[in-house]
Formats: sequence, structure tokens, C-alpha cells
Amino acid sequence: MKRGAFLTVVLTLLLCCMGCDKEQRDIKSKIQKAELGTVEYTVRQIIRNSDETWKFFGERKVLFSVKATLKAGIDLDKLEDDDVVVRGKSIKLTLPEPQIMALNIRPDDIELVYSKVSSLRSNYTQKEYDEILRAGEEAIRNDESLRANILADAEANARDFFDLLLRSSGFENIEILFDE
Repeated sequence: MKRGAFLTVVLTLLLCCMGCDKEQRDIKSKIQKAELGTVEYTVRQIIRNSDETWKFFGERKVLFSVKATLKAGIDLDKLEDDDVVVRGKSIKLTLPEPQIMALNIRPDDIELVYSKVSSLRSNYTQKEYDEILRAGEEAIRNDESLRANILADAEANARDFFDLLLRSSGFENIEILFDE
């Protein structure tokens, strides 16, 4: 997340927590359109393809190593007015469910590790390479184990962040929940 957006969220939340009723009603509008990135994972994935359609004429195989960066956090634009309840030194904050905000694979992080094409077969075209890499990106995006881990870390980090922020703002009883 950009540092300016992060500082905006922090300052806005500090201002919101200094008062009580008015800030409780206005918190959504004050931090709207902000994303709080709380975790970033870097994963390495092996993407392979074996084209056996014309096996009679020989084989075609390719293997890529891809490094992907996934960022997850909280979309604060989804906060509703009733998601913040302030009563004296107590606050109850219901945050939106964490989500994967970005999956980035830089061209420099794609490495062709292995390619084998029999003499009677044509080489892979750039379009075929792109389709194989797109399928690999979808495999990363749909990896349930990876999603579960990154979203659990995003939730834990958001909880810690808001707990620390609200305690430093003078709140003593803090309850942080997440939408299901």
C-alpha cells in the first residue's frame, strides 16, 4: 500500500477516535475509498505444460518458474455507519472481511526453466506461452490453502493494527470483529 494512503488512514482514524458521537456517525465518510494492506506474500510457483495431442510426432514440454506477490488487507470503503460503536472509553469496530487486493507477477520474475520440443513438432508460440502462464496465474489465485493462510494473516494483522491504534487513542475496552 502506498505510504500516503496508509498515513491518511492512520490520521483519519486518530481524528475519528478523539471524539465520540459525531465521529461515530462520520467515520465511514472520513476513511472511505481506502484500502489497508496488512500482509504481503511472495510465492514461487512451478508452471508446466505437456502437449501430448500429437504424441505420435513427438512431445512438447515446457516448465516455468514464476515468482508472484500477493497483497491482502481490508477494504475500508465497505465500512458502514453502524460498524463503529463508541461508548465512553469503549469501542466496538466491525471490519469488512479481509480480501486479496492484488496478485502481481512481474515479467522479470518469470523464468523459462525447461523446454523440450521433438524435431517433428513446432515450437511453442508466444501466444501459447501466454496461455500457459495465465493458467498458472489462475492456479495461484485459486489455491485455497494459500488464500486461507494469507487471509488469516491479513485478519490478524488488521486486528493488531486497529487494537494498537485505538489503545493509543485512549480507548480501554476494544472489541474488533470481522464481517463474515
